Amino acid sequence: MMEQYYVGEIDPTTIPKKTKYTPPKQPHYNQDKTSEFIIKILQFLVPLAILGLAVGIRIYTKAA
Repeated sequence: MMEQYYVGEIDPTTIPKKTKYTPPKQPHYNQDKTSEFIIKILQFLVPLAILGLAVGIRIYTKAA
């Protein structure tokens, strides 16, 4: 079966040379963990506040 699909040999000079991988430069992160803590708290509190506001409006409009 191989003889039926055999096309030819590969010329080794046409194979591109392997390049060494160099990772992209990472930005220098702020070592201050306070801002990360505030962001995590806000990611929890903002949706909770929106949910509370929606429930409050629902109760207020239902009572009126």
